[in-house]
Amino acid sequence: MRRSGRIHNAPGLLVLAFVISGCAGSGTLERVAMPTNSPTPFVAGYHVYWAEEAWTEYPFDILDELYFFELEADADGGFLDRHGWSTRWREMTTQARAAGVQVTPTVSMHDADAFRTLFPDAERVERLVQNVVGLLDASPDVAGIHLDFEVFETVEPDVRDGFTAFVVALAAEMLSRHPTKALSVFAMAFDDDDVYNERVLGRVADYLVVQGYDYHSAGSSNAGPVAGLAGWGRLNWDTVLDRFRVFGVPAGKIVMSVPLYGYEWPVESDALGATTRGVGVTIPYAAPREMVGGAPSARDEAARHGAERDEQSRSPWYRYLASDGWRQGWYDDAESLREKYDFARSRGLGGIALFPLAYGDPDIWEGLRATFAR
Repeated sequence: MRRSGRIHNAPGLLVLAFVISGCAGSGTLERVAMPTNSPTPFVAGYHVYWAEEAWTEYPFDILDELYFFELEADADGGFLDRHGWSTRWREMTTQARAAGVQVTPTVSMHDADAFRTLFPDAERVERLVQNVVGLLDASPDVAGIHLDFEVFETVEPDVRDGFTAFVVALAAEMLSRHPTKALSVFAMAFDDDDVYNERVLGRVADYLVVQGYDYHSAGSSNAGPVAGLAGWGRLNWDTVLDRFRVFGVPAGKIVMSVPLYGYEWPVESDALGATTRGVGVTIPYAAPREMVGGAPSARDEAARHGAERDEQSRSPWYRYLASDGWRQGWYDDAESLREKYDFARSRGLGGIALFPLAYGDPDIWEGLRATFAR
């Protein structure tokens, strides 16, 4: 039996009034105020298109939501690549829904030049709004829309405001045409380039999926935890959650994304968090090598070299001396993930979202069941 009060069925409406200067108008907007009224966080996960049929092994019995990743938006307000949505994934959607799991397509953009071209242009923005809402017209059984627009460099103020206006306009159009569908927005852990207006996004979206990973990424100058809970300066969940509190985002509207992968770096020494001497490689927790271009799994590498655990971040890691020097791998396992689930529960967060589900294994699924038992 699935728990009631899941993310799209929360009581109450929040009336928001926004005036977006330099953008395509303003308006009054009603959206669902909180993502869930359940006593336990909801559980979501991403199915990435390159994982093919891996969805047949997903723990649908413990999931509330499945995000299909991804439909790539282009600079003109259309779609560059839908990756087979929705025809190719019809069986996945059908089986997920039969198990009581809601399915949501993810509309994405990760190209900074396309982002700069699209969002100052009101005509292109309106085209994108209509194309995104058209996904709901074509697939009335999906639960809503998830946005994942990620830019890692400074943009002009009209670009920033244009993206904000897009989310506001999309929310209004969805409310008018599909009032039972939810709008969620992926939010960067840190926004040092000030690309996003998190205060407005946190109000207009039904919930934010906050980046809970890549706090150390492939290009980092030091090895370290990918998704630490504490310690390591600002690179931890506590600091990120405090950042969104400042923006006035209620804890119940925050869903923390959780990695099922890590990185292995060439490093200068065997010291914890040593300086890197090159770009790291992604190591899925437990994915078939053919799915990830031959990359080894973190689970297998840790078993081979001996896993250790950092007391500050609560993250597992390993180190070994290769023919070209020292290497360190950092990742998350069933134990560290359970601590993240407990963090979400203790802070009253709306839920967690695992990325990507295809990199998990039965130990990860059992940890989910133990924490979020129905």
